[in-house]
Amino acid sequence: MADIQQHETSTIMPEIDESLYSRQIYVMGKEAMLQLASAHVLISGMGGLGVEIAKNIILGGVKSVIIHDCSNVDYKDLSSQYYFTESNIGQNRAEVANKHLSELNSYVNVTFFSATIDEAFLQKNQVNVFILTDANLDDQIKIGDYCHEHGIKFINANTKGLFGQIFCDFGRDFEVLDTNGEDPAIELVAEISRDETGVVFMSTDTRHGFEDGSYVTFHGVKGMTEVNGQEFKISVPSPFTFTIGDTRNFGVYEG
Repeated sequence: MADIQQHETSTIMPEIDESLYSRQIYVMGKEAMLQLASAHVLISGMGGLGVEIAKNIILGGVKSVIIHDCSNVDYKDLSSQYYFTESNIGQNRAEVANKHLSELNSYVNVTFFSATIDEAFLQKNQVNVFILTDANLDDQIKIGDYCHEHGIKFINANTKGLFGQIFCDFGRDFEVLDTNGEDPAIELVAEISRDETGVVFMSTDTRHGFEDGSYVTFHGVKGMTEVNGQEFKISVPSPFTFTIGDTRNFGVYEG
């Protein structure tokens, strides 16, 4: 069993190697990357699913990862867990996986734990993200309830043959603004009215597909340049127009 270092709570923002994480910063933004680099993640279950999650999270650049499993390597593990070999049979799964996972990213503190997890362990190690894999239903409910009550972000994932399951609980204050999960749409604008409602007209007769409460951002607008780069929450009076609010103090739309 490995010793687990306690993670001290700190208000100091982590330093990020921007040359290493440049692609992530470009996609996610620096603020999101800073939040990621502050995360202390516990991943329970080092089967095929758990090790793949652990690999991606470690490469992603979190602050620390604890990998956990009470079970030992069995023959059936060799078909899905790429770090296990026949020589590992009978050894603890977390300990074996740790030897490989800890080499992936020198910026991430990777440790393992092979005993039963309790509340004291979670509190001592300042875990703020708990990822549970391949657990029975009773443990899923018990751990999920504890995480919900104590503000720990909880992800439960399982695979059974060709089928998979995932459940996420990111706390009471987590808000989802994406209403349909679709990729952002790009449309050409023909006109923006200069009035109290700010009606935006599309350049074609095709339905724009936006919904009330969606957010839009404008780029390359001439004349009414105040809208460029700004995010607007819209209302949709028709399939071919939407409104962005008062534009009376903006310039005249020119194209």
